[in-house]
Amino acid sequence: MPADDDYVDHPIRSYVRTGGRARPTHRLTPATLLIGHTSPSAAPASVGRQEREVLSQCLGVISMAEMAVHLGQPVSVLAVIASDMIDAGLIGIRPDSDAATGPSRETLQKVLHALNHL
Repeated sequence: MPADDDYVDHPIRSYVRTGGRARPTHRLTPATLLIGHTSPSAAPASVGRQEREVLSQCLGVISMAEMAVHLGQPVSVLAVIASDMIDAGLIGIRPDSDAATGPSRETLQKVLHALNHL
Protein backbone atom coordinates (compact mmCIF):
# COMPACT_ATOMS: atom_id res chain seq x y z
CA MET A 1 0.00 0.00 0.00
CA PRO A 2 1.51 3.37 -0.95
CA ALA A 3 2.43 5.83 1.75
CA ASP A 4 0.53 9.13 2.04
CA ASP A 5 3.50 11.04 0.63
CA ASP A 6 3.32 8.89 -2.57
CA TYR A 7 -0.03 10.43 -3.56
CA VAL A 8 0.12 12.32 -6.84
CA ASP A 9 -2.88 14.42 -7.84
CA HIS A 10 -3.80 14.84 -11.50
CA PRO A 11 -3.45 18.49 -12.55
CA ILE A 12 -6.43 18.08 -14.92
CA ARG A 13 -9.70 17.24 -13.22
CA SER A 14 -11.88 14.38 -14.47
CA TYR A 15 -14.75 16.64 -15.47
CA VAL A 16 -12.39 18.59 -17.75
CA ARG A 17 -11.29 15.37 -19.47
CA THR A 18 -14.93 14.42 -20.15
CA GLY A 19 -16.17 17.87 -21.14
CA GLY A 20 -18.25 18.12 -17.96
CA ARG A 21 -20.23 14.96 -18.70
CA ALA A 22 -20.60 12.24 -16.09
CA ARG A 23 -22.54 9.59 -18.02
CA PRO A 24 -21.38 7.63 -21.06
CA THR A 25 -23.70 7.08 -24.02
CA HIS A 26 -23.02 3.31 -23.92
CA ARG A 27 -23.26 0.87 -21.03
CA LEU A 28 -19.61 0.06 -20.36
CA THR A 29 -18.47 -2.02 -17.40
CA PRO A 30 -14.92 -2.66 -16.22
CA ALA A 31 -15.17 -6.07 -17.97
CA THR A 32 -16.23 -4.59 -21.33
CA LEU A 33 -13.72 -5.44 -24.04
CA LEU A 34 -12.60 -2.63 -26.36
CA ILE A 35 -11.35 -3.22 -29.89
CA GLY A 36 -9.55 -0.58 -31.92
CA HIS A 37 -10.86 0.13 -35.42
CA THR A 38 -7.98 2.40 -36.38
CA SER A 39 -4.38 2.99 -35.34
CA PRO A 40 -3.36 6.22 -33.59
CA SER A 41 -1.38 7.28 -36.68
CA ALA A 42 -4.41 6.78 -38.96
CA ALA A 43 -6.80 8.69 -36.69
CA PRO A 44 -8.23 11.99 -37.93
CA ALA A 45 -6.39 15.16 -36.97
CA SER A 46 -9.35 16.19 -34.79
CA VAL A 47 -8.65 13.30 -32.37
CA GLY A 48 -7.11 14.59 -29.16
CA ARG A 49 -4.23 13.31 -27.06
CA GLN A 50 -6.32 11.24 -24.66
CA GLU A 51 -8.18 9.57 -27.52
CA ARG A 52 -4.84 8.74 -29.17
CA GLU A 53 -3.70 7.18 -25.88
CA VAL A 54 -6.84 5.01 -25.88
CA LEU A 55 -6.21 4.02 -29.50
CA SER A 56 -2.61 3.06 -28.70
CA GLN A 57 -3.91 0.67 -26.03
CA CYS A 58 -6.61 -0.75 -28.35
CA LEU A 59 -4.23 -2.30 -30.85
CA GLY A 60 -5.66 -5.64 -29.76
CA VAL A 61 -8.52 -6.41 -27.40
CA ILE A 62 -8.34 -4.85 -23.94
CA SER A 63 -10.81 -4.54 -21.08
CA MET A 64 -11.94 -1.21 -19.70
CA ALA A 65 -10.31 -2.05 -16.35
CA GLU A 66 -6.94 -2.82 -17.95
CA MET A 67 -7.03 0.33 -20.02
CA ALA A 68 -7.90 2.44 -16.98
CA VAL A 69 -4.83 1.08 -15.20
CA HIS A 70 -2.54 1.65 -18.20
CA LEU A 71 -3.77 5.22 -18.66
CA GLY A 72 -4.03 6.06 -14.96
CA GLN A 73 -7.68 7.12 -15.31
CA PRO A 74 -10.76 6.09 -13.34
CA VAL A 75 -12.99 3.65 -15.23
CA SER A 76 -15.86 6.15 -15.02
CA VAL A 77 -13.84 8.80 -16.89
CA LEU A 78 -12.60 6.29 -19.42
CA ALA A 79 -16.18 5.11 -20.02
CA VAL A 80 -17.22 8.61 -21.13
CA ILE A 81 -14.17 8.98 -23.38
CA ALA A 82 -14.60 5.47 -24.84
CA SER A 83 -18.32 6.08 -25.47
CA ASP A 84 -17.49 9.14 -27.53
CA MET A 85 -14.92 7.12 -29.48
CA ILE A 86 -17.45 4.32 -30.10
CA ASP A 87 -19.92 6.91 -31.41
CA ALA A 88 -17.18 8.25 -33.73
CA GLY A 89 -16.38 4.74 -35.01
CA LEU A 90 -12.79 4.79 -33.72
CA ILE A 91 -13.21 1.80 -31.40
CA GLY A 92 -15.73 -0.95 -30.91
CA ILE A 93 -16.86 -3.17 -28.07
CA ARG A 94 -17.07 -6.91 -27.85
CA PRO A 95 -19.90 -8.27 -25.73
CA ASP A 96 -18.94 -9.88 -22.43
CA SER A 97 -18.57 -13.59 -23.12
CA ASP A 98 -20.45 -14.55 -19.93
CA ALA A 99 -23.47 -12.44 -20.88
CA ALA A 100 -23.57 -13.83 -24.42
CA THR A 101 -23.25 -17.49 -23.41
CA GLY A 102 -25.00 -17.58 -20.05
CA PRO A 103 -26.82 -20.65 -18.77
CA SER A 104 -30.07 -21.65 -20.44
CA ARG A 105 -33.42 -21.17 -18.76
CA GLU A 106 -33.72 -24.96 -18.41
CA THR A 107 -30.41 -25.16 -16.54
CA LEU A 108 -31.43 -22.35 -14.19
CA GLN A 109 -34.74 -24.09 -13.47
CA LYS A 110 -32.92 -27.35 -12.63
CA VAL A 111 -30.62 -25.48 -10.24
CA LEU A 112 -33.60 -23.78 -8.59
CA HIS A 113 -35.41 -27.09 -8.27
CA ALA A 114 -32.33 -28.71 -6.69
CA LEU A 115 -31.90 -25.80 -4.26
CA ASN A 116 -35.54 -26.02 -3.20
CA HIS A 117 -35.05 -29.70 -2.31
CA LEU A 118 -32.06 -29.13 -0.02
